[in-house]
Amino acid sequence: MPKPEKVQKVEELYQKMLNANALIFTEFKGLSVADLTQLRGKIRPLNAEYRVVKNTLALLAIRKIYPDKDLEKFFVGPTAITYCYGDPFGVLKALVDYAKEHELLKFKGGIIEGEVYSADEVKELAKLPPKEVLLSQVVGAISAPLSSLVWSLKWPVNKLVWTLDAIAKEKEKISINQ
Repeated sequence: MPKPEKVQKVEELYQKMLNANALIFTEFKGLSVADLTQLRGKIRPLNAEYRVVKNTLALLAIRKIYPDKDLEKFFVGPTAITYCYGDPFGVLKALVDYAKEHELLKFKGGIIEGEVYSADEVKELAKLPPKEVLLSQVVGAISAPLSSLVWSLKWPVNKLVWTLDAIAKEKEKISINQ
């Protein structure tokens, strides 16, 4: 029979995991409390939190959400989970930047919007620009050909108007001179 405190802790972890749109698993062995506090301070403004978890309890919680995914590999050794409630790519970038400064922080992998990623894939995803930048690039890519098309269709009409305007001005000059 599980202890009530552990049941409650599993439920808390489950709720955090359920509310997050991304979970990033890291190993923090060797990092000081000050280092972890600094890391938490960097990701807090990005709508994320970094928590050290007990592997068995976290695994019980995550199996409720992803029962068919092989996630045991993320819960070996000291584990911390970054819960991302906003844009996960900004948080990933902050974590990767922090890991460059603090080599003891190791990525284990992650789950982003329901997809499981390895440690290397998580690091690659961190290289992507933020969602807003990607969206603006897509809009730009879509609108550029349309703008060219509009200009191409408008050009002959503009040329005709300019020609007619030039003819009208020329006739006006001739009528003034007579």
